[in-house]
Amino acid sequence: MPTMTSPAAPTAPHAERAEPVLDLRAIPPYQRHQLIFASVQDLTPGDGFSLVNDHDPRPLHHQLLSLFGAGFAWEYLQQGPEVWQVRISRPEGAAATSLRVRIDRNGDVTVAAGDARLGPDGNGGSVCEVTDVPPGTAEGDVLALLQGVIPPAGVVSIAYERLLARRNGSCCGGMCG
Repeated sequence: MPTMTSPAAPTAPHAERAEPVLDLRAIPPYQRHQLIFASVQDLTPGDGFSLVNDHDPRPLHHQLLSLFGAGFAWEYLQQGPEVWQVRISRPEGAAATSLRVRIDRNGDVTVAAGDARLGPDGNGGSVCEVTDVPPGTAEGDVLALLQGVIPPAGVVSIAYERLLARRNGSCCGGMCG
């Protein structure tokens, strides 16, 4: 799988050190978004990379907003007409969070106390931890993604990205296999 090129000299006022450059022009279109999503997911607070493309990546910006909410920043460095360059970064203090939820036997979901014991709750439901929730994501959005989800026995942790995969067409977000 293609990777980012080695960083060049710092080009943005944000960068005290060089950041990687992801030049999409040489990457087959079917591999681009998967690579970008993984690159954004891997960013630590304060880090970023430059994305280079041959067209305006505005639709990608909207996809990243739906996936990461306020957990990333987007800044155009160059806007066409032949080359588009965007700096994508994770702001300081934008670490992912987790949310404990109670899922009853019918798939109804409510927020559980942060110290609630994970696992079966004795009433036919279960307390699970949704991990890697992007900063700024509303609890209601997480609960909406969980509606109708009944995790397999023994599952007490569900990654937020799996819930997105389920919403986008995977039957269970990869929890079953």
